[in-house]
Amino acid sequence: MTIETIGSFLPDEPLICARCDFEKGLIDRRQLSDMEDEAVRDIVERQISCKLPYATSGELRRKHWAYDFWFGLRGISCENVASGHLYQPVETLTDLLHLSGRIGFNPEHPFLADFRFLHEAVAERTQCRQTLPSPANLLLEIYAISDGHPESLYPASTDVLIDDIAEAYRRMALRLHELGCASLQYDDTALGLMCDDNYTKRLLQGGVDLIKLHNELIEVINRSLKGLPADMEKSIYISGGDTVVPEWEYIEYPDNVMPIALATLDVDKFFIPLDLHNDYAVEVLRHIPEGKKVVLGLIEAHSPFPENTLSIDSIVSKASRWVKPQHIAISPRTGFKVSSYKRRGLLYEDQWRKLNELMSL
Repeated sequence: MTIETIGSFLPDEPLICARCDFEKGLIDRRQLSDMEDEAVRDIVERQISCKLPYATSGELRRKHWAYDFWFGLRGISCENVASGHLYQPVETLTDLLHLSGRIGFNPEHPFLADFRFLHEAVAERTQCRQTLPSPANLLLEIYAISDGHPESLYPASTDVLIDDIAEAYRRMALRLHELGCASLQYDDTALGLMCDDNYTKRLLQGGVDLIKLHNELIEVINRSLKGLPADMEKSIYISGGDTVVPEWEYIEYPDNVMPIALATLDVDKFFIPLDLHNDYAVEVLRHIPEGKKVVLGLIEAHSPFPENTLSIDSIVSKASRWVKPQHIAISPRTGFKVSSYKRRGLLYEDQWRKLNELMSL
């Protein structure tokens, strides 16, 4: 059985300490960057030793899984909220997205330098993968900050907005391919959120046409992948956000986005997190076209405890009803890295131990 990961990894203790020192002004950006370089080199060696088919930089340089990429695009700037009261039980991100013009590709995007470093560290010992937040998430974010009416904020129509997002992503992917990227992975929570009744209820109350939005989310992803090189693997990780496993159903009814998304997304591989105790959720795989690969997210990424191998075997067996066994791999349900560098459920070494245990299944 092939083992994969979602692509993000916990930082080691020296990098955690360096980030704290940087926030306190005890070290400068160059010193922090040197520590990040060292941490990336280490996780590259670890991924190679685990015989993973692709290596990533672990998203170690990112403050947020999505905003860091969006802030690097043209037409988007970072607005920092440093005053007022934020009533949240956890650490709150105060860097917010601000539209400053039409969205476009930035040839100086910092993710490109990050990928160059990864490619050099890998030195052709395995293939390199770049993870990016899904373009559907960016579109949904703009829907959110515009109260469901993107045209009120964007200096063009919604269709042009979709085209601009897609083209920015497409040009980013083409540049990554030129730099040696063999696999592009979109991390998507937008489609998963469309399965959340509470979330979609708020959209409906704001006057959003859900069916139209579903089509737009799928469209922006597919447009962004149009014309990419055939030798660049295109994959998508579909998560429900904080709940990880989306509240999806396999039944095809008009406002269920998942069947049409799985059937029509122009990707080569799906990363699908599943609940080991919910046999019903596995049936969503019936909508994935024959020949496409599926990575089943079956391992808890934020707990150090061993997995139930019998339950894993059972889910894989059921999944093989709809996906050929040679096209099935398994992975953790999420990335190992959590939003905060301080709050986590397992240690740096635990993530590698869990991956090595997977290899022995």
